[in-house]
Amino acid sequence: MSQENTTTEANFNGVPMADFAFDESLVEWTVPAADWLRIHGKHFDGIGTSAFVFDAQNRVLLVQRAAHDSMPNLWEAPGGAVDAEDASVLHGCAREVREEAGLVARRMKRLVTEGEREMGEKWSVFTNRSGTKIICGVGFEVEVEDGEVVLDDNEHQGWVWAAEGEVRGERMEDGRGIKLTGGMMRRKLLEAFRLRREAGESV
Repeated sequence: MSQENTTTEANFNGVPMADFAFDESLVEWTVPAADWLRIHGKHFDGIGTSAFVFDAQNRVLLVQRAAHDSMPNLWEAPGGAVDAEDASVLHGCAREVREEAGLVARRMKRLVTEGEREMGEKWSVFTNRSGTKIICGVGFEVEVEDGEVVLDDNEHQGWVWAAEGEVRGERMEDGRGIKLTGGMMRRKLLEAFRLRREAGESV
């Protein structure tokens, strides 16, 4: 079941973001990041999100990190830190989808974890690039409005729609490599595919 979110925010350029719906299973993520951390008694330094966006052919959107950024040229799902200004964790995820891929979130569909590896935890834990902060990482499958992928060139330099086999092999059917940012991203991507199969949504 979906609930409607009626809060309209603007992205970093002041462009209004469309309202989005969310599945009732995600209601705990409808609060600001600081509130979520306080409610759950967690002392992480922040929350980061990953957005798993699928097309009609059951392919997931991957974006390639810019050559001048950390983890240069590697591939990942769109995502990033939830800002203090974001109305909720879900809003932070929607904003990152808009900023990194130019797509507008229509519905937050389900939580995506690393699967059984995290022993039932809803989130992953990792450090920032300097190793000075501990971040809680959470993933969501996100349905988006129709539109073209438009990258922020400062962060990403390429994008693909990848099938499950291509994600597993980290190589596209045409031979192009799509080396992922790491095991955490790989596990979440494969779990997103598994959840879609379990729900009878894969092609």
